[in-house]
Amino acid sequence: MKEMNKTIHQSLSTRLSLEILFVVVLVFSLSLGFLYWQSRHIIRDEAIDEASHVLDNTSLRVKGFMVEIETATRNIIWLVNLHHDKDSLLKYSHRIVANHPNTNGCSITMEPNIFPDDAYGFSAYSVRLPNASNTKKDSVVTVREGEYNYYDKVWYKIPRQKRTACWVDPFDDFNEGTLSNPDLIASYCIPLYDKQEKFAGVIATDLSLKRLTETVNAEHPYENSYFMMLGEDGHYFVHPDTTKLLKETIFTGMDPRVHTDVVALGYEMTNGRTGHMKVELDGKSYIVLYRPLEGTQWSIALVCPSNELLRGYNSLNYILLPLLIIGLVLLVMGCYRIIKHFIQPLGLLAAELRQIGHGDYEKPLPLSERTDLIGQLQNTFCLMRRRITHHIHDAEHTKQEAEQRTAELEQATLLARQASEQKTQFMQDMSHQIRTPLNIVHGFSQVLRQDCEILPDEEKRQIAETMYVQTNMLDYMVSKLLTASLIESRQTISLADTVGCNDVAREAFENASSLITHTAEMKLDSHVDDKLTIQTNRHHLLIALTELLVNALHFTTEGSVTMRIEATGDAAKFTIEDTGPGIPPDKTDFIFEKFTKLDMFTEGLGLGLFLCRRVVMLMDGTLTYDPQYTNGTRFIVSLPLEHSIG
Repeated sequence: MKEMNKTIHQSLSTRLSLEILFVVVLVFSLSLGFLYWQSRHIIRDEAIDEASHVLDNTSLRVKGFMVEIETATRNIIWLVNLHHDKDSLLKYSHRIVANHPNTNGCSITMEPNIFPDDAYGFSAYSVRLPNASNTKKDSVVTVREGEYNYYDKVWYKIPRQKRTACWVDPFDDFNEGTLSNPDLIASYCIPLYDKQEKFAGVIATDLSLKRLTETVNAEHPYENSYFMMLGEDGHYFVHPDTTKLLKETIFTGMDPRVHTDVVALGYEMTNGRTGHMKVELDGKSYIVLYRPLEGTQWSIALVCPSNELLRGYNSLNYILLPLLIIGLVLLVMGCYRIIKHFIQPLGLLAAELRQIGHGDYEKPLPLSERTDLIGQLQNTFCLMRRRITHHIHDAEHTKQEAEQRTAELEQATLLARQASEQKTQFMQDMSHQIRTPLNIVHGFSQVLRQDCEILPDEEKRQIAETMYVQTNMLDYMVSKLLTASLIESRQTISLADTVGCNDVAREAFENASSLITHTAEMKLDSHVDDKLTIQTNRHHLLIALTELLVNALHFTTEGSVTMRIEATGDAAKFTIEDTGPGIPPDKTDFIFEKFTKLDMFTEGLGLGLFLCRRVVMLMDGTLTYDPQYTNGTRFIVSLPLEHSIG
């Protein structure tokens, strides 16, 4: 027996060890590989994002200088358009350079026909000359250029052709022996027009390329990185190799079959695109991040050696080896703990079997997650005990459900009996309510038929009036029954009527007076203007207000019935109050239910308040009873003012 147990134990341990090791090694390898792949991408993206921020900041600085020059030039345009005399043009040219230290020069050049007395045309030119002494500021010199063919210069021809403000690519405008700056310059040019919208000249403000280069190179993010800027046709005008400036393009000396990456980069930059690209320059690998300068045809780029930009990306390989070693050590330790954990349930199962053998079925037994024979045996015992418990609970639950259903049947029987009694009572009440006016009408009609000739006219008039009131009351009850049957099943009604609050109240007063003979005084207390209207359903609002007034008049034998109209906040309120006996506090909870009357011997069908509340709810309003009012009854109809659409 001992040898058999030993064999089983050894084979089980071996099988578990192999299975666990296989699964864990597979999961560990996949996780580590995914982590390595994901980390390299994250590090690369972060490095490129950091370089992109540097490029963005540099672009903003460059654009700041350019915007300063654009603003200075545009701010002087209106003065130039007002004053075309030569002295003013000289003054304006000098003002731009003197007031804006980042400008290199300014030229206001007019067409020859503007000043016919000048055979060579007129140009006011100001230039900033650096002072030899460091203690003094730069000096600004303004001159009138005479015999100088500035009409063929790019800063004049391009805006004249385009007829719009633009930056022209940097150029060398230095002429020996003339007042000009030896630095390479880029100009912002705006065409000028006379009052007839004809081309009159060009104002051009210069930016020193040297100053622009200093701005671009102000930040040096990596040891061997540099910035470059290209013009519209790919010419360099910012580059660490100054021999290439304005003389070479990015395509110069590049064979498209060999330097495909550089040529592609050139097309990307000259076409004004944004992005980054890996290229080979002088046998070294670089990553170039590029973007266009807003408002120009130029493009700026940050050129970074790949090994410097992706230093963290490459160092990830050195982290992987120690991580792999540590992972394998943890893997072995974990396998050992798992195998030990799988063997421990043998003792637990034996203890559980002893408890069951002693008749202890109440203590819950944990299910095993193992799928071998030991786990199956443990789970079988657990399931057996749980099923017995479940059967007992099911029997108790079935008993409770039977008792609950019996109670529900008894309640349903009681409700059905009450509904039947209520229906019978309603039919009897309705028959009585309809028979009463019919008897009155029938009796008076007999009187008129037999004694019509001998009755005085006044008595005939009273009989006719009584018959009219009773007929109206009969028609009103039938109409109320039909309205209640229709409105109960509806979810919405049309709210397309524009109703004056005071008008509908007066009409409700007239309807109520014609439906019931009353002794109470009727008052209309309006606190709103006759122009106040709401968007609602006129017919149904009139039904609700009329029914509330009829109820008040029916129960008020002395005193008055008052309707007060107010506009508060976002609602129009109709308050109907009387000085009748009021409603007992113990009956206020069910006064809005169907077929409910406080006194079964009073006239009515028990539908009035139910119908009123249902109608008001369909009009997005509320009907409430005010229990604080003690001089009779008070009902408040509140309708939203947001439906008011004049």
